[in-house]
Amino acid sequence: MSAISIRRLAILIAATACLASPVHADGPEGIGFAQAEEGTWWCRGGDAAAALDCARQKCTAESGGQECFPTRWCYPAGWSGLMVVWLPEFHSTHVVCGMPGEEAARAALKAICQSAPEFTSCDLALLIDYDGKEMPLDETIDPRGGAAD
Repeated sequence: MSAISIRRLAILIAATACLASPVHADGPEGIGFAQAEEGTWWCRGGDAAAALDCARQKCTAESGGQECFPTRWCYPAGWSGLMVVWLPEFHSTHVVCGMPGEEAARAALKAICQSAPEFTSCDLALLIDYDGKEMPLDETIDPRGGAAD
């Protein structure tokens, strides 16, 4: 897959994930993320403000006093994924959410990794399924062409 195709896929996936949807009492849940320097926390729910506040509170309680920031909301939650991207002098965490399935979440993370020439490597860390079940991952992606593991 060419770099242009990967970028187009990433844009399409991100646009799909960002579509707004009204909250229904009996409908699916959304997912909110909060981050501190050393981690990412998440909560699910039907209300963006409540889910993001829940994630921030978890972060505050578990991050050892680090400052926590709400960073992402998706509705419906769908499948989510977390990836640590490495740059020459630091790292950051990228989150995708609202994906239609496991393969889409993995493809979105891989596309993000491979579309940024400044990344030196990317570590897939976690997938979260439709039901909120965490699936820890231990997979490294080489941004210049595929899986490094």
